Amino acid sequence: MIVFLFFQISRSDLENTCRSTPCMRSLLTAVFSLYLLISHAQERNADSVINIPGKYIGSVDDKVQFLDKQLTRQTEKYLNSLSKQEMQLKKHLSKIDSSKAAEIFGDVKKNYENLSDKLNNATGKFDKLTSGEFMAGLDSVQGSLAFLKDAANIVSKTKDIRQKLGNSLNQANQLQHKLKEAGDIQSYLQSRQQQIRELLSQYTDLPKSVSKCFGKYQQQAYYYSQTLREYKQLLNDPDKLVRKTLEALQHIPAFSKFFSRYSMLASLFPAPDNYGTPQALVGLQTRSGVQQLMQQQLALPATGGANASPAGYLQQQMQQAQGELSKLKDKLNQLGINGGGSSDMAMPESKINPEKTKSVWKRIRLGTNISTQRSNQYYPNRMAIAVTAAYKLSAKTQAGVGLSAAIGLGQSWKHIRLTGESIGTRAFIDWKAPDLFRTNSRFMASLWFTAGAELNYNRTIESLAVFKNYSNWTKSALAGLTKKYSMNSPLKKGKKVEGAMSLSYDFLYSRHVPPTPAVVWRVGWGL
Repeated sequence: MIVFLFFQISRSDLENTCRSTPCMRSLLTAVFSLYLLISHAQERNADSVINIPGKYIGSVDDKVQFLDKQLTRQTEKYLNSLSKQEMQLKKHLSKIDSSKAAEIFGDVKKNYENLSDKLNNATGKFDKLTSGEFMAGLDSVQGSLAFLKDAANIVSKTKDIRQKLGNSLNQANQLQHKLKEAGDIQSYLQSRQQQIRELLSQYTDLPKSVSKCFGKYQQQAYYYSQTLREYKQLLNDPDKLVRKTLEALQHIPAFSKFFSRYSMLASLFPAPDNYGTPQALVGLQTRSGVQQLMQQQLALPATGGANASPAGYLQQQMQQAQGELSKLKDKLNQLGINGGGSSDMAMPESKINPEKTKSVWKRIRLGTNISTQRSNQYYPNRMAIAVTAAYKLSAKTQAGVGLSAAIGLGQSWKHIRLTGESIGTRAFIDWKAPDLFRTNSRFMASLWFTAGAELNYNRTIESLAVFKNYSNWTKSALAGLTKKYSMNSPLKKGKKVEGAMSLSYDFLYSRHVPPTPAVVWRVGWGL
């Protein structure tokens, strides 16, 4: 089966996925445990029975339920927001044309409540052939759970285990059904945007409040489509779901037969019962026969140029079709509809925050930086190391905090001595430097403004009580520039991370006793 070729992956791919997708880590752990149990059983005896602990099945069930709840919660949140924005639009337009507003908007609250009810009432019983977008990962979860539930020679024959597997399968089916309903909601929102846009285009000199309200409506609809897109990518990526399980199960002939009959992919592309045998080729048309039939149907001359052959003729028609599609795409862009593979309305980049639809953990960036200071009459040569955590407020702004510690290295290379010199805390904010002169250079694209405040304790630490005296801390107020770039990770070979070099000026350096440098130079990278 072609489907198995998509799931041949290495152990390193699995480890990278587990680190990059924390929310699915437990699911993959459970599935991988099933893989180990199945592999062990095959080594012992193909007909042996494995007693699968309920906690493995429960982990799969918990993670599917988690994604189900997240999808429901996010959908309800955006539907409530969109409902409020549409009611505001109806209120504003009613002052201009009450009859038209009533005709277009109707009972706004009731419409959105119906959408929410359809999502909440979605169950696992539906026709997969009409369920919308095919998601390979989710289909694999459903197929593997269904097979394990009915495979008496693989899992325990106890009713309790089969019931738990059945419940997990029902949860997976329900999640797929909810994703279909969420897709229908997205299509509804797209059509509503178009209807409202056409309505507003009929009026001139509309109040700014109307345009502002419609802009918020478009913004919320866009954020919902991006949120839904992330969920689908998470479920549709075979590198993130049941990879090792399928790798193990595909060696079992019973699973291959089961998957080829009952999976959603099999329902889309059914294979005959005698697939793979010489009998399956009986009655099929040959290549020459197909070409001859196409030549007759297309009324092509028997001899002629390159376009006289069916292949040449089809290539010419495809080129013409591509030209027409390009023209159509340009027209869609002029109408304000995105032609990049989605029917979402185009939104101004300045109004869109791509970080808004991401989870909190995906918006946190961990990093470290190092700075050095030459020895003087007060301090030895020092190296300060800091660990930071930054939260991305938007694509162009991030704020964070950090902890630092300075290590003394001695007075010179001949007199190296490691000592603890200071500890400190810091807070900072970075925002993207604008390209005011429109140079479009890579240097300006990677330049950021940086500002922050720091507290450093530069005295000998005799007890924890010394930290309570605020006057013992050295205060710093920094501002400067940071250059960000791509670099190889110092901690892991072959991994790319974001490097940073910053140059800042300390506006409080003259108040420091003992004195410290006015200019602070630091280098660092992401963890």
